[in-house]
Amino acid sequence: MTKNTTLNVRISEDEYTLFKAFADFHGETMTSMVLNTIRTMMEDWEDIRDAEEVLSRNEPTYSLAEVKRELGV
Repeated sequence: MTKNTTLNVRISEDEYTLFKAFADFHGETMTSMVLNTIRTMMEDWEDIRDAEEVLSRNEPTYSLAEVKRELGV
C-alpha cells in the first residue's frame, strides 16, 4: 500500500481564487487538479527530452504531409 505524503504550497489569495474556480469549473478538487497538472507537465518534459534526443541524431525527419503522401492517405 502506498503511503500518502502532504505537500504544502504557498500561493496568493488571488491565485487560490483562480485555481479554485478552475478546479470547480472542471469538476475537480484542488488536489486532483494540481496533481494532474504536475503529471501532465512531467510527461510533456519527458516527451521533449525524447524528441531532442532523437533530433540530435541528425537522422532524416518527415512532415505529417510527407508521411500521408507516402502512405497514400
